[in-house]
Amino acid sequence: MNQLPSRTTLLVINAPEDQAELHASTADIDAAVARAKNLLPPLDARCLIFGHPDVAEAMATANILLGWRLPTDIIQNHGKNLRLVQSVNAGIDNLLPLDWLPPGAALCTASGIHGPKLQEWATMVLLMLHGRMPFFATAQRAHVWSRHATPLIAGKTVLIYGTGGLGSAVARAARALGLAVHGVSRSGAPAEDFATVVTPENATPHLQKADFVVLTLPLTQATRGIANAEFFGRMRQNAGFANFGRGALVDQPALCAALESGALSGAIIDVATPEPLPAESPLWATKNLVITPHVSCDDPATYITDALDLLMYNVARLASGQALRNLIDTQKLY
Repeated sequence: MNQLPSRTTLLVINAPEDQAELHASTADIDAAVARAKNLLPPLDARCLIFGHPDVAEAMATANILLGWRLPTDIIQNHGKNLRLVQSVNAGIDNLLPLDWLPPGAALCTASGIHGPKLQEWATMVLLMLHGRMPFFATAQRAHVWSRHATPLIAGKTVLIYGTGGLGSAVARAARALGLAVHGVSRSGAPAEDFATVVTPENATPHLQKADFVVLTLPLTQATRGIANAEFFGRMRQNAGFANFGRGALVDQPALCAALESGALSGAIIDVATPEPLPAESPLWATKNLVITPHVSCDDPATYITDALDLLMYNVARLASGQALRNLIDTQKLY
């Protein structure tokens, strides 16, 4: 892997203006450099908002890129000097195909930095599903006083699709609530925080027994639309459903049908297709459904700090020729 020049140029592409809580400044970068102590090459940093007219000019001299959203067309045309592209997202489905990635440039994700926030969020969601909050929200909108009592959540069962960083965060939340936790992964390999892990082909017995089913999968050709009518039909009657992965994991009309029919007791989704969800989407009016606007992993107090610390870790390792954290093996994507 190519090492960095003696003086390295860092370009930060901040999120659009409506997500100012995720903006990194040069002061934030200086603080991250100080936390990394003497492990880094000298850095010249520049921060621009996504869509700024100077991005192409800045890209032409950049060696390191950190981005909340990546301008792939500009990278392809002007990023010949890049040696590291660090995304702050856990997944790369929105970046495929990687034909824009310059030769010799490494691409890394931010998998792992979202865990603490998602663990807290998942605790809330599991309790909401158990307490039938989507049902009560629907009743409230209809001006209906409708009672539904529930027992303690401890002893219930959750099935989590995805046992990586996000899935493990949900698993820790579930275990703390006293749930039995089972996972589904492509390999079926054992994973910490999961009592058992099975492959998708062997998941039906768990799917039929789970009180809650949660998706934390990345979006791939194999996972697109995995939660379809057949999937919901195999779930336990009156189970709860949540999606923290990507909107396209779910066949949204099938989810609406399962909720409207009463097959599912409720659902909470933090992702949808498309995003932002248009006003005319049937999801808005679907009963027993709570929608949040892709905020389950965003902690404005720590996100920038964690993302920059991960970046500095990878910059130091790149400069010394060591393996990078969360490096994408592009050869395995095709």
